[in-house]
Amino acid sequence: EHWTNVSVWKNGPDKGRVRSVQFFMFKTVEEIPFEIQYLTAAEEIIIYSNANHFLRSLSTGEHITKLTNLKRLTIGAYGLTSLHENFANLKNLEYLRLDSNNFQEIPDVINETNFPNLRALELNTNRRFTIADLSNNTRKNIGGFEDEESIPMRLLTWNNLDSLRLSMNYLHGTLPSDEQMREIVTARWTD
Repeated sequence: EHWTNVSVWKNGPDKGRVRSVQFFMFKTVEEIPFEIQYLTAAEEIIIYSNANHFLRSLSTGEHITKLTNLKRLTIGAYGLTSLHENFANLKNLEYLRLDSNNFQEIPDVINETNFPNLRALELNTNRRFTIADLSNNTRKNIGGFEDEESIPMRLLTWNNLDSLRLSMNYLHGTLPSDEQMREIVTARWTD
């Protein structure tokens, strides 16, 4: 209870167990360690700042998907390019932040059906590049939602999602027309 970046439950059946924890500034080339699965009483986990994250191509791994009590999850600057297939087990999430990773598209698992309680989604700065040839500064694998359909309509029509942040990405494609946006807004306000 006296560790920096750790808080524990003060009362209730989980008294003394980890309520929230933050992991910062580490160097790994692997998915999130298996030990994370033992933080079953946690409602918030922050994992941020893996060295050289822009060079990594990592998945979350399955272990974090066992923490079904999580309400707030941040995995930032880790080097993620994918989420584990069981990521949808985190149905109680209200806040999901996946900033500064290496996604080339918004993972399909992130949708209203899988995350009915999600209110805020942050996917800022998902871009990277690898220098292939230093003599002419040729870049490849720049990442950053490069698909033509980089902002799926499912994010814009998500009823419970109050906050969506996609700043500082290499977004491509077209935005919905004024008429489509009016339909989206009207549908949200009449539901």
